[in-house]
Amino acid sequence: MRSDAVVDVQRMVHGGVALARLDTGEVVLVEGAVPGEVVGVALERRKGVLRGTTVEVRVRSGHRVEPPEHPGLDYGHIAYEHQLRLKREVVVDALRRAFGAPKQDGEAEADHPDLPEVPEVAPSPQIWAYRNVVQPAVVWEQGAMHLGYRRSGTHEVVPLASDPVATAEVNGAYTVVQDVLTLATGPGRDGPRVREVVIRANQEGEALVALVGRGPAGAAVDLGHRLVDAGIAGVAWAESDPRGRFRRGVERVAGRRTVLQRFNHLTLSLAATSFSQPNALGAAALYLELTAWAGRGASALDLYAGGGAIAFHLADRFAEVTALEVESGAVARGRTDAGRLGLDNVTFVRGNAGRLDPPTGYDVVVVDPPRAGLSADVRDALVAGDFDRLVYVSCDAATWARDVADLHVKGLELRRVKPFDLFPHTHHVELLSLLERVP
Repeated sequence: MRSDAVVDVQRMVHGGVALARLDTGEVVLVEGAVPGEVVGVALERRKGVLRGTTVEVRVRSGHRVEPPEHPGLDYGHIAYEHQLRLKREVVVDALRRAFGAPKQDGEAEADHPDLPEVPEVAPSPQIWAYRNVVQPAVVWEQGAMHLGYRRSGTHEVVPLASDPVATAEVNGAYTVVQDVLTLATGPGRDGPRVREVVIRANQEGEALVALVGRGPAGAAVDLGHRLVDAGIAGVAWAESDPRGRFRRGVERVAGRRTVLQRFNHLTLSLAATSFSQPNALGAAALYLELTAWAGRGASALDLYAGGGAIAFHLADRFAEVTALEVESGAVARGRTDAGRLGLDNVTFVRGNAGRLDPPTGYDVVVVDPPRAGLSADVRDALVAGDFDRLVYVSCDAATWARDVADLHVKGLELRRVKPFDLFPHTHHVELLSLLERVP
């Protein structure tokens, strides 16, 4: 591929791309580059934004390393220690912009008087082989089925024999799935057409698989039993839907529904498609820090609670913990786990945090919303509450910065922030923050 332009790479920005400028001054967002490099890029305009793909490196950064084959690791070409520094810079920049003091190109970093210091990003306990759940796509080549991942912005699937960021237990199941699906599905065979696969495995090697494809669940029963016979603990089926993988629901077709995943001293029930932090060791460290920041008291409220990982960690610090979650399956698993763990002070309530009334009667509220962050209505409800401390966990620096800036000026001031790297070799960073009510 030829270079359409040669650019000086200035800095990383949110989303896993670097910022550069053409000779005309127009901004271009560059994939596959490291700040400080001079690179040749192939240009493409997407949704009004000029994007560049690095096709040659003319001046190489000392932080560049050989990238893995996995196309989804957008920081994979950067040495790990430098990844952490770049992620911190992105968080600082997001905060400055949200508080109205954007860093200009080439400007040295300076503290904003209203912002707490952002410390170094806490590294992942494992740099590779850390994910306990993966979602590869299916591709057929030369009569064999392969699992792999799509290149950014395309439908092209890069086949991989194994996943470098998946745990050994997940990769063991990954191989089983490839072998069984090659024999049971595909052209000329009666099995269902599988498009994607979700693979989850716990520390004991018990694996769950969810198959995503065309047709009803009944067509996947035989395939599910083949996978169970090959050592998979349980198999579910989800009919593919252009609106999202699981919009039409998930149905068990063979074996178990859940496995137990360990986080510190707790074991939680997870289905193949449950929302849970995929880096169990990194999440465990974050949860311990979170409980220390939350303090102690009579009552705590956990919003967007999922299956209760945060709520259960708060159980020995608060007399009562209420976990609010909209997804019925997560609520059911949470209630079952509370009974199994003997935590009768944790109560799961099914409800939509997006329609939150002002929380009253709590010492602390914890929020761990989806990537889109908190809606304006939820932020206003939190401000109208009477609790003293808000602990905010986020997986998106931009929406988190927007939210904490809004809450800060309305009376819940940002006091502390700590970034955690739960997704090495990607641009994602997990943020733990503490806000306190100002009289």
